[in-house]
Amino acid sequence: MKKCFLFFSLLYLLLPLSGYCQIKAGSEEIYQARLAALKSPVDLSYHPEVKKHIDAYLENPEKTREIIGMSKVYFPMIEKALKQKNLPIDLKYLAVSLSGLDPLTQNPYGATGVWMMMYNVSKMYKLKVNSFVDERKDIRKSTATAVTHFKDLYSIYRQWPLVIASYACSPVMLNKCIRMAENSLYFWEIYPYIPENTREVYPRFVAAAYILNYYKEHGIRPIYPELYTENDSVLVNKWLSFQQISATIDIPLEQLRKLNPVFKKDIIPYNVDGYWIYLPKTKGKLFELLKDSVYNPLPKPTEFAPTIIQQAPADSTSVQDATTATTQPIAEKETLKFDKKRVSYTVKKGDMLSDVADWFDVTPKEIKSWNKLKSDKLKRGQKLTIWVKASKTGYYKRINGMSATQKRKLKRKD
Repeated sequence: MKKCFLFFSLLYLLLPLSGYCQIKAGSEEIYQARLAALKSPVDLSYHPEVKKHIDAYLENPEKTREIIGMSKVYFPMIEKALKQKNLPIDLKYLAVSLSGLDPLTQNPYGATGVWMMMYNVSKMYKLKVNSFVDERKDIRKSTATAVTHFKDLYSIYRQWPLVIASYACSPVMLNKCIRMAENSLYFWEIYPYIPENTREVYPRFVAAAYILNYYKEHGIRPIYPELYTENDSVLVNKWLSFQQISATIDIPLEQLRKLNPVFKKDIIPYNVDGYWIYLPKTKGKLFELLKDSVYNPLPKPTEFAPTIIQQAPADSTSVQDATTATTQPIAEKETLKFDKKRVSYTVKKGDMLSDVADWFDVTPKEIKSWNKLKSDKLKRGQKLTIWVKASKTGYYKRINGMSATQKRKLKRKD
């Protein structure tokens, strides 16, 4: 067996010289020799369980090409985070093993993101996960959290196969598996006792390391994702929807979702520090130039008057008038524009929501919607955003500086 291994090792070294670089899937000796050639502090030794995962990558070349292409985007930032914590950079292959480098991946147990992070781990390291935001899908923040967690787990187990297994199934479960394996600390002796849904993470990790290093030898060419390689980041510090961005600077919604998977409902919520969002490189400067327009709410369809097309009179002499009556509403509809401007009002002592709505010629429901209010109660000093007719902006701005007596004289205009 030893002579056989040496023979195939020598064959592997001579293959590039002979010009024959493509090897068919299924050769265990080739897999073993190539993995042995990868010098890594993480154990990347060959095992029969690894072979089926290597073959799976090779049997699905289109998916593998996409993974290799995404690795060119994600690996540099992952490697940087690993180096900052003095951890082996080969741990980057774990992201391939867990999610195939797809930040939208989610399993039935609630793990999600490139690192398939569980909710309890994200809360332990203070990642934000709520109704609007899931920072486990943010490649930068989730990578920083995962790397810190790897270091903490290594301080416990001191072996990378066990660190990977504990990350996949939790330290509590791994400790139970170790006891079932008669306290063995050798991964392949613990392997049969690890839950099935996480058992294959480490073998698939070794297979990912193989395929990401030797895909050329199998004739696989990567697909480079242009969407992720050329983009800008802009800071958003107000409530904003993807629909507003899409409508103002002409970006497809699906593209916004792929670039910003962290936002769960196509809404960027308010945050004191703001949120960085990613846009195609050609749209970053346009966003900054049109920022005020982007933040304007989109007009509702109900704000437009219905178009009434009159029926043409029976006599032929009125055909031209009927044609004019038919086309005129359409032309008017095409020229309708959004004519609202935003003004601010600071709540004074004794102000009621119905009074404020009356002064600004709007409804209490609209004020509550614009300011995300859950009740009709107002607090002194509270700042309200109100959208009014653009032609009367100057009039409405003066209301904020009026006395209580002056405001009592204001009447809603019918």
